[in-house]
Amino acid sequence: MLLEPSNKWYWQYDCASRFIVIQLSDGLAMSCHLDKRNMNNLCKGRINFCAEDSSYYYYFLEALKGLDFNVPEKVQIALNAVTSLRFQKVKMPQSWFFDYNDSDVAFSTGDIITLSVKGHNVQFVILEADERVSTCMLLEDTVQLSDAKKLAKFDVIRVMNDRVQLRKSVANKLTDDSFSYVQIMA
Repeated sequence: MLLEPSNKWYWQYDCASRFIVIQLSDGLAMSCHLDKRNMNNLCKGRINFCAEDSSYYYYFLEALKGLDFNVPEKVQIALNAVTSLRFQKVKMPQSWFFDYNDSDVAFSTGDIITLSVKGHNVQFVILEADERVSTCMLLEDTVQLSDAKKLAKFDVIRVMNDRVQLRKSVANKLTDDSFSYVQIMA
């Protein structure tokens, strides 16, 4: 079942779990993967899910069309992507974990990409990108980057674009005026 955003949705930090929880409706909540150590300081108290968040939510759902995820998984991916976009701490790129890929493609929010770890391709979605660096969220269960570093599903990592390989580009690129997208999709 596809969840439709509502003005009743909001985020709140849950002290017990140490993760952000999004309250979706009467009694329905989802714990997002973002934990306190990776969170910026914007999540204080109750934070309403706004029109921009709804636009990103629908945008990520659109980006996931045609991929082998069921509807509940797509909703979970989209909500975790929006949560990370809004509350993830900005980190330095950690490209050294990934194989070099000679690519001159311009990447965009919502692009489905692969990063190669010792020859093994791992699937991510791009949360943000500029001409040099992309912020990517893991779509697979786990990936071992090194003896000491492992990523879990929905973990976010920044990498230089020379490591990124495009798998599926978003048909409609996100622009500054894309936030009317929520009105089109609703």
